[in-house]
Order: sequence, then C-alpha cells, then structure tokens
Amino acid sequence: MLEDDLTGIFYQGIEFGAVMKYLFKFLFLSYFMVLLITGGEVSYASVLVFVLATALNIFMARFRDSVSLASASFVLICAGIYLDRNFSFLLCIPLFDLTTQKAYLSALPVFLTGLYLAWASGLAPLVLLLGLSLLLGFVLRHAAEKEAVYTNRLDEERGLRYELEVSKTRLLQASRDIAHLTEVRERNRIAREIHDNLGHSIVGILIQLQAAQKLLGRDDRKAGDILAKSINALSEALTLLRHTVHNLKPQETLGVEYIESIIANFCFCPVALQLHGDFGLLSANHLEMAGAITKEALTNAAKYSQATRIEIALDSNEKYLRLSIRDNGVGCAKLQEGLGISGMRERVRNLGGIISLSSQDGFLIVCILPLEQGGGVLS
Repeated sequence: MLEDDLTGIFYQGIEFGAVMKYLFKFLFLSYFMVLLITGGEVSYASVLVFVLATALNIFMARFRDSVSLASASFVLICAGIYLDRNFSFLLCIPLFDLTTQKAYLSALPVFLTGLYLAWASGLAPLVLLLGLSLLLGFVLRHAAEKEAVYTNRLDEERGLRYELEVSKTRLLQASRDIAHLTEVRERNRIAREIHDNLGHSIVGILIQLQAAQKLLGRDDRKAGDILAKSINALSEALTLLRHTVHNLKPQETLGVEYIESIIANFCFCPVALQLHGDFGLLSANHLEMAGAITKEALTNAAKYSQATRIEIALDSNEKYLRLSIRDNGVGCAKLQEGLGISGMRERVRNLGGIISLSSQDGFLIVCILPLEQGGGVLS
C-alpha cells in the first residue's frame, strides 16, 4: 500500500540521519587518533581526554543528545587543545552537534575558537572542516524538521482514517438497525391488519357456522339464513384478504417490462431490443438506472442523431448488468457532455459501475453495473 511505502521511506530517512551522525563523529575521532599515533610521543593526559571525549559522544549517541552535553564536549576538547593542538580538529564534533540541535548561539563560540586556532596554528584545513560541519549539521537539522512535520501529518492522517473507519462502521450498523426496525414495523402492521380485520371476521363466521350446525334438523330455515349470512361474510373476508395482500405488493413492478415500455413510447425511429440472461433477480436500482440511461440515450438520439435505427442490448449474469445502446446517426467529432450525460456518469459511479461513450460512426453508450451478489466495484 502507498501508506506503507511512505512509512518505510520515512523510517529509512530517520535511520539515514542517525547513520550520518555516527559516521561523522567516527571519522573525526578516527582522524584524530591517527594524528596522535603518527605525531610521536603522546601524553597520558591527552589519551585520557580523548577517551573521555569518545565516551561522552558514545553516551550522547546512545542515550541523550542535548545542548548541555555538547557544550561539555566543547569544554573537554578545549582542555585537550591545551595539551595538544591536534585536538582542534575535534571542535567539528560539538559544532556539528550544536548545529543539529539548532543551538546557534552555543555553536558560535565553538566556531570562533576553531577559526582562531586555524589562524594561530596555521591549520588551514580546519576552516574547511568547520564549514563542512556547519553545513552538514544544518542540512540534517532541516531534514529532521521535515521528518517531524511528516510524522505529525502521518499521525493526523491515521487518526482521520481511523475516525472514518469508525464512522463507516457506525453508519453500516445504523443502516442495518434501520432495516431491521423497518422490517419489524412492517411485520407488526401486517399482523395488526390481519388481526383487526380478517381475524374478527373469520371468528364471527366460525361462530355463525357452529350455530347453524346446531340448528340443522331442528330449525332448518333459521340454519339456512345463518348459512347464507356466513357465505356473504366469508365473501367479504376474502375480498378484504385480497386488498390486504395487494397493499403488501408494490404499486408498479419494475422489471424488463419497464425498459420495454420506454422503448414502446419512443416514436422517432425503430428500436431493436435484445435481451440476454436472467433479469428476475435484478434489483430495482439496477433496472431503474438502465431505464434512466435508455431514456437519456433515446432523447438525445431524437434531438441530435438523425438516426434511422437504434439497437439496444441488455445482458445480465451473476456478476454484472451490461447495457449497450448504438444508433446509426451522424455522431459528432467532439462530444460535449451536458447535464444529462454528466448526471448519468455520476449515478453510475455511485452504483460502482463504469460507463463509456463514443460519438464516432453514430453514438454508442456502454454501461456495466456490478451486481451485489457478484460483488465488487468495477474500475
């Protein structure tokens, strides 16, 4: 993932800065050690100061890198310079440390001391080394500040992404809760409808039929009257049942007939419709989208195409619904999308689908919508 790659680059940058600090100090300490070895006799005091300076820099690298310790390193090196002028080259280390810590006022005495020693002792290379130490310290400091900014932004992005995931989870849960509550309410409504209307009617009819059964043989006339009333009541209950069932079904069935009705009402030119696959399991959203695209395409054909024939193909399988609309009109060299086509693109994108348009050799629209059971968003 892109985030993982950027995070890896970030940590590589941190490791590179640390390695540069260690390498810088190691080179100067090694260079000074070579100067001591090749310079003839070395006093025990010089060796002691060198060991202490090395130990202090190791401590700073491993545990704590502070302005006070860098200043202590400068004082220790000044003591070494009093014993051996070759210690002057080690001034580059505290100068580098103080520059990376943005302690420019503390770094100024170090730099001035180095310049004085370079002039007084004729150590011309020391000036160049001091300048390189300043430059390298400033570059690493600038890189560290950029890394800190990037760290904050990365943390903010992660926090926002986490909040987004939490919000998404809550919205999905809320959607499931709403669907469940809607289903429960609809079931309760159906139950009340059946209980309040059909239930009472059927109970009344049952009581009348039981009474008629008891009157048979004793009062056939009254039993016949009761039976006739029960038949009328049962007829009314059946009518009520039909109305109840009818109210449970949608007012309009949205199927392939919806597409066919759109084409049937189009009178500009002949339209050939080809259907392939099973359309019984398509959701209302997919068929409504196919109908909207068909309406837009036929309207544009009537306005601009001068076509004499339009071919529409609708294919459905387990994974996607494909709609293809082609006319043999004049087309255009450069397609200018209006509100209709741009709105159509947005609605298709919201369903996770893709749509392609071509105005060469007539006009062609191809739309592919992924189905929920097929899974996935097309790209």
